Amino acid sequence: AVVSTQSTGEPRFIALAGGVLPFGSVFIEMYFIFTSFWAYKIYYVYGFMLLVYGILAIVTICVTIVCIYFLLNSEDYRWQWTSFISAASTGLYIYLYAVYYFIFKTKMYGLFQTVFYFSNMLVFSVGFAVMCGTIGYVACRIFVYKIYGTVKID
Repeated sequence: AVVSTQSTGEPRFIALAGGVLPFGSVFIEMYFIFTSFWAYKIYYVYGFMLLVYGILAIVTICVTIVCIYFLLNSEDYRWQWTSFISAASTGLYIYLYAVYYFIFKTKMYGLFQTVFYFSNMLVFSVGFAVMCGTIGYVACRIFVYKIYGTVKID
């Protein structure tokens, strides 16, 4: 019998779990951003939002590199899409938070308001996912080239 050393379930788990920590670093700020957008409150703390964005970028880079390190350690060298999707899964958690925010924090009702809210949040979440996925992919590309650039073949 042939025994495969590659696990097929691990990249899927990495892809979903990679977005938890980056989402955790921004979910409190998401409340204030959603409130300013949907409850017509004025948002004043742009400097703090820039700081949260920096923390998000650092956390996304670190988590994605660790995920890809585990993937490469298990001798699975298909890291490109896994690095992008593991960081981009933050957008999924943002959208799930938007669903929570709609149900418990807004007083919207009716078909038009519901479609308008969820379509805007879908566009926001996809944009957030592409941003985080790009950050994660670029960081992992640099990481992989650094670690494999020092390998000497004799």
